[in-house]
Amino acid sequence: MDVDATNLHYSNIEAIAVPKFELYGERALLPDVLHCETIADRSSLHGWAIQPHRHERLHQFLHVAEGTAYVKLEDRETTLHGPGVVNVPAGAVHGFRFSPETRGTVVTVPVEALDATIGACPMLATPAVVACEPQLAELFAAVADEFAATRPARTQCLSAMATLIAARVAGGIAPEIGGGDGSPLLRRFEALIEAHYRSHWRVADYAAALKVSTTHLSRVCRAETGAGASRVIELRLMKEARRLLAYSAHPVGRIAVDLGFVDPAYFTRAFTRSAGMTPSAFRARVAEGPAQSHHR
Repeated sequence: MDVDATNLHYSNIEAIAVPKFELYGERALLPDVLHCETIADRSSLHGWAIQPHRHERLHQFLHVAEGTAYVKLEDRETTLHGPGVVNVPAGAVHGFRFSPETRGTVVTVPVEALDATIGACPMLATPAVVACEPQLAELFAAVADEFAATRPARTQCLSAMATLIAARVAGGIAPEIGGGDGSPLLRRFEALIEAHYRSHWRVADYAAALKVSTTHLSRVCRAETGAGASRVIELRLMKEARRLLAYSAHPVGRIAVDLGFVDPAYFTRAFTRSAGMTPSAFRARVAEGPAQSHHR
C-alpha cells in the first residue's frame, strides 16, 4: 500500500449538506447480516466518484486491491495506491474518487453486529487507511464468495468473517494512533460525550454519570490523550463544528444553535480560540481547497 497526501480538491464543498446515505435498509434491520459489493458496482455509475457523506448506523471496510483511490476521511485527504483498506466508522464523513477500473470490495456491516468487536477494539472508531496483508485480502475475497452463495450456515460464516476483518483492520490502526485498547474509563467517557456534547454537559456531569471524581477523570484523560477532560469535551464539540461548517451551507448562527450555543457570538469566540480563525474564515479556507491554502 502507498498512501500519500494529496491536493485533490472536492469542488463546491461548502454547499454540501453532509448527506446521510441510508443503504440497504439502514433505517430498519438490514435484509442480510452484511452487504458486499465491488467498488465498481456503485462508483462506476457515478463517474468513479462518491461525494462526501456519512452513514448513521453502518460501518464500512473498503478494500482497494488494484488502482488508486483519493480518499477523504473527515477533514483529511490522502491518496491510496492499492492494495490497502479504508476503515469508515459509522458517522464518519467520507468520500472517494477512484481511478477508472479500480478493483476492490466494499463490506458494509450494521454497527450492532460489530458492537462486541468495537468494544474490544476501540481503535475501529478511528477513520483510517491501513495496509492490506495477503491474509486480509483473502478475507475480503472469502466474504464476497460467501455473500454470493447459498450455503448452510451462511449467516454465521459471514458474521465470523466480518469480525475477523474488523479485528485485522483494528490491528493495522493501533500502531498509527499509538495504542492498544486504552482506558475503559476513557472509552465510556467518549461514549457519553457522543450522547451529550450538544447539551454542554460539564466535566462534573460526566464524572457523576461515570461515578468517578472530576480529578480522577481528568487524570485519566491527560494520561491517555495529553489533554484534560474539559479539553476532550471541547475537541469533540469543535470537531462537529468543523464538519458542519465544511459540509453544510447553513449560516454560522444556525450551526451555533444546532451545537447547543445560546449565543452565536459565544460560539464564534469558542471556535476562534480552538481553531485559530473565525468560523467564516475556516469555511472560506475549506472552500479554497488544500492547493490554494498551501500557497497562501
